[in-house]
Amino acid sequence: MLFVTARLKILPTDAGIKSDDIVESIKSKLPDNVAIKNQSEEPIAFGLIASILDIQLEEKDGAIDALEEAIKASDIVSQVDVIGISRSSTNIK
Repeated sequence: MLFVTARLKILPTDAGIKSDDIVESIKSKLPDNVAIKNQSEEPIAFGLIASILDIQLEEKDGAIDALEEAIKASDIVSQVDVIGISRSSTNIK
């Protein structure tokens, strides 16, 4: 079984929402064989902070689309952007 790491930029619905709250809200919605490997923050503007997540998932057709839909199902997520995708044996820069 091959795995990929997807780096996602997730924007909250409101400037007061913290990155940790985003992670907690999407953990239960993630499909099977999906794990958050790294988490960081990127200030945008006016107190809005994007969550940058490295998520490891199985390499198969439709996996990224299913991941995006699962994350968008959270009430506090307004936007999900895929920044990069890499096989787990390499690093995303």
